[in-house]
Amino acid sequence: MKDIKCALKECKYNRGYCCCAKQITVNGKTDCVTYSPDEKKRTSSFESSREFIRADYSVDTSVSCGADCLFNKNGKCYANGITVSTEKSSANCLTFVKK
Repeated sequence: MKDIKCALKECKYNRGYCCCAKQITVNGKTDCVTYSPDEKKRTSSFESSREFIRADYSVDTSVSCGADCLFNKNGKCYANGITVSTEKSSANCLTFVKK
């Protein structure tokens, strides 16, 4: 999946609001458990520098999913793309659609 939007700017896999991890895992609670904060991004000397990072759509990310979701087929996500953002202070898949 090449269309993974990520609003978690401090994640080490986020590049221009795109996820560049080779594989991510979404658990049964729809949390992105691959989320990993990068301390360098948190302490950047330029407040908006992360906003101007060029988007990287070149990575074809495999998405494993444990959620009871319409797009989950045998533990793999088959949505055209997903969006990950914060909800209740954790990284969540916002594309989740209950079966």
